[in-house]
Amino acid sequence: MNRSLRLLLSRDDFYHQRGYWVIANALKNAGVEVLLGGVQTPAEIVKTAVQEDVDIIGYRIMQGAPKVVIPILFDIMNKEHLETIPVVVGGIVPEKDEQMIKKLGVKEVFHPLTPLTTVVNSIKNVV
Repeated sequence: MNRSLRLLLSRDDFYHQRGYWVIANALKNAGVEVLLGGVQTPAEIVKTAVQEDVDIIGYRIMQGAPKVVIPILFDIMNKEHLETIPVVVGGIVPEKDEQMIKKLGVKEVFHPLTPLTTVVNSIKNVV
C-alpha cells in the first residue's frame, strides 16, 4: 500500500509564522502529509524525523543563521545515518549562505514570495 509523502516542517523561531502555516496548508492541499514540528533545534528535527519516518525535511529559517544551523543538522543526520532524507529550506537565506548550504546538500531553497505551486512541485520532485 502506498502512503502519501511525509514531510516534517520545522522552524527556527516563534516569530514570522505566517509563511510556515501557508506552506503547510499548500502542501496538505496537494496531498502531502505534513508533520508540524514547530520550533525545533537540529537535534530535535533529527529525532522527530526518525520517530515519524519522514521522507523529507523542510526547515524554515528566519534568524539569518543557515550557515550555522544547516551544518549542525547535516552532521547530526549523518551520525544517525539519515543522509538519504532530503532537506529543503525556506525563509530568509542570504545568497552566499544559500550557495554554501546547497553545497552541503540542501536540495532547494525557497525565498519569501516563491509561488506556492513552485514550492509544492519542487518538494514533490526532490523526493
